[in-house]
Amino acid sequence: MKFQLKLSFIFILFSSQYILAQENKKAKKIQINGRIQTDYEFLSREKGGYELNAYEFRRVHLSATGKLSPKIKYKIETDFAHGQIGFRDVYIKFLGGKFGNFAIGSVPEPTGLDMMTSSKYIPFAERAMLTSLQNFRWGAGLHYENFKLLKGNAGLQIAFTNNGANDQGFKDINLEAGNNLIVRLTGTPLINKKQLIHLGINLANRPAKDLKFRPENHLGNKYHYIIPEAKKRNEMGLEFAGKLNSLSLQTEFKKQNISNIYNLDFNFQSYYVMLSYFLTGENRPYKRGAFGRVKPKKDIDHNGWGAFEIAARFSNMKPSQAIVDANPSLPDNINNLSFGINWYLTSQARLMYNYIITDDNNSLGNLNGHIIRVQIDF
Repeated sequence: MKFQLKLSFIFILFSSQYILAQENKKAKKIQINGRIQTDYEFLSREKGGYELNAYEFRRVHLSATGKLSPKIKYKIETDFAHGQIGFRDVYIKFLGGKFGNFAIGSVPEPTGLDMMTSSKYIPFAERAMLTSLQNFRWGAGLHYENFKLLKGNAGLQIAFTNNGANDQGFKDINLEAGNNLIVRLTGTPLINKKQLIHLGINLANRPAKDLKFRPENHLGNKYHYIIPEAKKRNEMGLEFAGKLNSLSLQTEFKKQNISNIYNLDFNFQSYYVMLSYFLTGENRPYKRGAFGRVKPKKDIDHNGWGAFEIAARFSNMKPSQAIVDANPSLPDNINNLSFGINWYLTSQARLMYNYIITDDNNSLGNLNGHIIRVQIDF
């Protein structure tokens, strides 16, 4: 009941502010946005012994965005899924033109192409396994971006973030324990509406942390790799994407090195390769180092069927032998194969189906999964 009251109060507050902005010509315009992603997920092992049939609101976002002046922008975005309130984009941004933009607050950390593409636009219900090497998509702190380098053909992003939890307002009262420094450099040697070559590299330095993740599903069991006496970790990622009309290719490689107090090295290596093809002739738009919103050539509101996309992705996560020795009950190699069909009814509504196969050397056989999503954003 408390959650419902909070949600109602926030919605009424945002709505009233929007109405006032429309009625008062001198008021600054506020834009209200949101998204709803509702999922059915069915998981099972080939030889039995494990089965999950589940439903959830994967994401329920509500946000307010506006400008105080031509140079000062802000955004407040929260997620209400699972009956909890968690911060997402919460920032004050200073627009510096050719000198780039500076933000303080919570912004997605620039750790790769898949992570920088919004969940509204990713071709699969879940991002690739390698994104789990990052703590969380968002990080609160200081952020810089400039996508106007080399006449708009290169971009630089830098983030210096804290280690607070998003569901606690990113509060961090132990700054002396370390921070996260992330740098990403991207370039587009070829870019137009129908063709693209994207190249990127990202680097990160972070305090050490155990790795917990699921293999490209959201409700199944987690793997929890413990790194004994760990103290720091470094990440390096490489990115490539290509697009030719309706066909696109996207791949990334990431390696995370972790050291402990005895100066022993542990590492995870992960990569994925993804193909996407639009049966109806559309393509994946690209801007500012990430993919964006697909617009059907003829959506259901204009006597059309919308857009249909098919996609396939192979992902791999491999811990080093030192990590395997420290976690003998966990897999020494994980492969995940995903197939997807996306039906874009309009540019802001789509239906998704994913079939996933996870090979993790489990005695019960591969994990098979079906994910169905209905999604809108506004």
